[in-house]
Amino acid sequence: MREKIELKKLPLLARGGQADIYDYGNGKVLRVPRREMDFDRIRYEYDVYVFLKSCGVAAPRVYDLVMLDNVPAIIMQKVSGMSMMEMIRQNPLVIRQRIGEMVRLHHTVLSVTATQAITREKDKAAYCMNKAGFSDDDVKRFLSKTLGELPEGDDLCHGDFHPGNIISADGTYHLIDWSAATRGDFVSDIAHTYILMKVVPRVPGISPFIHALQRFLGNLMANAYLKRMRHLRPFTNDMFSRWVLIKAAQRSFYGLPSEKKRLARFVARCYRASVAGNKPDTWFRLL
Repeated sequence: MREKIELKKLPLLARGGQADIYDYGNGKVLRVPRREMDFDRIRYEYDVYVFLKSCGVAAPRVYDLVMLDNVPAIIMQKVSGMSMMEMIRQNPLVIRQRIGEMVRLHHTVLSVTATQAITREKDKAAYCMNKAGFSDDDVKRFLSKTLGELPEGDDLCHGDFHPGNIISADGTYHLIDWSAATRGDFVSDIAHTYILMKVVPRVPGISPFIHALQRFLGNLMANAYLKRMRHLRPFTNDMFSRWVLIKAAQRSFYGLPSEKKRLARFVARCYRASVAGNKPDTWFRLL
């Protein structure tokens, strides 16, 4: 029988927007959700990691799913290294090189056909947008129509792909935090990554100075990422803009408070642009 795990006795390694990471010893960490709304996501993330073992994606190994006073937590491999975001902050001159590596890694992930057990991206989008609390019925119909016109797809989408979740260790990159993984159109994941770099939320524990630096670098990175990803895996501005709109509407539900207002304003701008007759291929520039 496993001994009772006491969090207060474990060193806290990192705090994220959705989970805290504790040192569990023997090359392992404990990933504990911070909000009750993320409990099911932790359980789901464990199942995703089990799937990743079979498809060759460089991700941490998982060992067990445990309960801590009714809170689910994952015991998983400790990946010790520097994140790509930290590497860029230390030396901004390497942005182009790192973005190239990031794009290639993302392309590898998106080339995997997801198992049927992984949540459909469009199902998740519909659920989140319904919960986001948009009060204008016209906006809600606009979002529903846009989502309905987008393709389903069976590509493996990470759901939170950004430089902070790419860790350099043992001579390779490891992609962490798979709690938001879905099965869908690859452009949806590209659009989400673009938003994550363009609209940088301030997570707990990050100073205003670091956040300002992240926003500056994020804007540069978002544009460079989009250019390189489009070259490696072509897609149209029309398709990209529609997915940026949908992903922004999703994050209006589950994103951090520091980003929700900006995303809601972006959704409103896209709706007004549509009413004015502006084609979708220009919408993403309104972010």
